[in-house]
Amino acid sequence: MDNRPVMIDLQNVKKKYVIRHNFEKPESFSGKLKLVAKRILHPTKKYNTEDFYALNGVSFQVRQGEKVGIIGKNGAGKSTLLKILSRITEPSDGRIEMLGKLSAMLEVGTGFNGELTGRENVYLNGAILGMTKEEVDSKMDSIIEFSEVGRFIDTPVKRYSSGMFVRLAFAVAANLEPDILIVDEVLAVGDTKFQRKCIEKMMNIADSGKTILYVSHQMQTIQQLCDRVIVLKEGKVIYDGDVARGIEIYTETVDVDKTKFDLTGHKPRGSQMAVIENIEITDRDNCAWFYNEPIKFRVRIKANETCKKMRMYFIVRDLNVNNVFGKSETAILPAIEKGTTYELECSVGNADILAPGKYIAGVELFEKENGIISMQDIVPEAFPFEILGEDEKNQSVEPIFWEPHYHGRMMLPETKTELI
Repeated sequence: MDNRPVMIDLQNVKKKYVIRHNFEKPESFSGKLKLVAKRILHPTKKYNTEDFYALNGVSFQVRQGEKVGIIGKNGAGKSTLLKILSRITEPSDGRIEMLGKLSAMLEVGTGFNGELTGRENVYLNGAILGMTKEEVDSKMDSIIEFSEVGRFIDTPVKRYSSGMFVRLAFAVAANLEPDILIVDEVLAVGDTKFQRKCIEKMMNIADSGKTILYVSHQMQTIQQLCDRVIVLKEGKVIYDGDVARGIEIYTETVDVDKTKFDLTGHKPRGSQMAVIENIEITDRDNCAWFYNEPIKFRVRIKANETCKKMRMYFIVRDLNVNNVFGKSETAILPAIEKGTTYELECSVGNADILAPGKYIAGVELFEKENGIISMQDIVPEAFPFEILGEDEKNQSVEPIFWEPHYHGRMMLPETKTELI
């Protein structure tokens, strides 16, 4: 029997949103009569409404010192759950009990005031956690050292790059001694070295008896950090237990039949000079390619500022275990003017590269100048896809399998793009 105190206790938690739809104008005479009757009976109602449950009866407990991963497809309810736990939004129903101080890092910018300096934001976050100025003073040096933004700690954070912002935000969240630390997928913004540094810090926090909740689509990180996993699907817990089995269940829920990926609800990450609005598979009715077949897709991009040296990464993650399996970089994209939207037809060569299996694709916009990369926007989980074990003649193949333990990360061929 586990005698450790329960730090988080959720019982039948629900979060309901009301979605409004405009009344459709009917074509038939009887339909028009029904619409007139609706407007007479409900003169102030201009919409049909639909209840949508982002969370629908979520229950679980987390004990002191546990490192719990929360995984699931986009729309499963992960971010809603963390926002409720962080008191950013309230549940529609259910009961939540938490013990101790909670520090959360949900997305770049949460809890930070862009007009304040990095140092002032550290004090602000400390005050939110109930710490005194003296307590924050004692942590300031370690926060600055961990974040590596020492020269800019007294600069307003609105002038920080996305990488600097993430480093400081994580340093604040992790070093102010929370009893519960919640981290969302924001670490996807940081570089690999910084991600490793953060994972080590979270493991040290957990070893000291603190509690970790970690949301990620990177299964390698989940395996490395967590001792338990919760899988969400359509707002419900479908598994709670062993990490390896949870990852298997998550993999089984991935659907490769969808070809259009509307990113209306996507929250841009980075400097946002340009943002990703939509991704679509245009040459087939699913996201499955034959072995050795080029991977083709279309990306719609909107420029918030004039961009002349924009590039794009196509990022491949092995759905089962690996962090980043490979990256494909474009040449410099055509210059785009502020306020304009354009679409790119993209093609990534796949000759003897990806073994049959399921993967997850990410898309990142960035600018590179003098070796310095400035991220504009990233969709870490743009779309799932599958490489089939047959060629275009339906003949089974014996593919090259790149064992990541030996080969590590690889660069895929350049992504070919065409402006349409």
